[in-house]
Amino acid sequence: MEFLIETNGEMYEISELVKSVSYTDRLNDGCSKLEFSFVDDDIKIENGRPVRFKYDGANIFSGIIFKHGQNKKKEIEVIAYDQLRYAKAKDTIVVKGDTLDALCTKMCNYFGLRKGVFKKFNYTLPTSVQDDKTWLDIMYQAISDTLMNKGKWCSLRDEFGSVCLRDLEGLALDLVLGDESLCYDYEYSKSIDDNFYNQIKLAMDNEKTGKRELYITKDSGSIKKYGLLQYFEVLDKNGKPAQAKSKADMLLKLYNRETETLTLNCLGDSRVRAGTGFYGSIEDIGLNKRLIVRSVTHNFLPVHTMKIEVAI
Repeated sequence: MEFLIETNGEMYEISELVKSVSYTDRLNDGCSKLEFSFVDDDIKIENGRPVRFKYDGANIFSGIIFKHGQNKKKEIEVIAYDQLRYAKAKDTIVVKGDTLDALCTKMCNYFGLRKGVFKKFNYTLPTSVQDDKTWLDIMYQAISDTLMNKGKWCSLRDEFGSVCLRDLEGLALDLVLGDESLCYDYEYSKSIDDNFYNQIKLAMDNEKTGKRELYITKDSGSIKKYGLLQYFEVLDKNGKPAQAKSKADMLLKLYNRETETLTLNCLGDSRVRAGTGFYGSIEDIGLNKRLIVRSVTHNFLPVHTMKIEVAI
């Protein structure tokens, strides 16, 4: 383990002093977070200073200290975030003629963030004025728009000090988690209460006729089984009918299925981050397929373990 913090303009290696350390990463849901504690009477922690953490030679976290405190026993507790924390700032942003990677470049340039690998998608985002929203929220909406229109799921994340846009297809690992493979406990549930729709209704105003046109697609078998659960959205009036029909079909494909929630408690693997793909195998719930990590928390001491929430 290698643990470096900067204070008073100097870097300190505190690996031998660290008592606890956890790393949390969520898929397109804010910056990653490092929480750690150590005991020392000489090192004075300062907010705004960098911290870097490696484990078994793997780059885990590079970020900035945002909170620290201590008790009478000189136990110091620290919270640090990666550089995407700065993109929580609200602003007014005009999106016009931008692709996802172009919008991400604007964000990085504005905040002075280090840029890494940006996956390029051949999709121009809808023209809009995003007012009083955080840069992260705007980026996540752009990721969602790209998914809905191109069927490509992307992750915005910091990779040891560089902001990256990754296609989830490229984040798959040669890793099996489940029965007799690193997993020692799990929790599983199925629901039609959230993000389940078996009828999609899209509306678009036709400026020429002055009428509102509707585009509806549905699954009659699903409606008979579960009841009518409808998704509704008003599209940009400058859109095309073919695009509306295509989007309706895409939304039905995405949402017309029960939401399955699965949390795995496993022995740790440093390669696992939000957006990572792996193969899940649990006989009791009939699971035998590739999964995507929605969130993961690694705890490194005394033994490296991880708690994973997945998308099924």
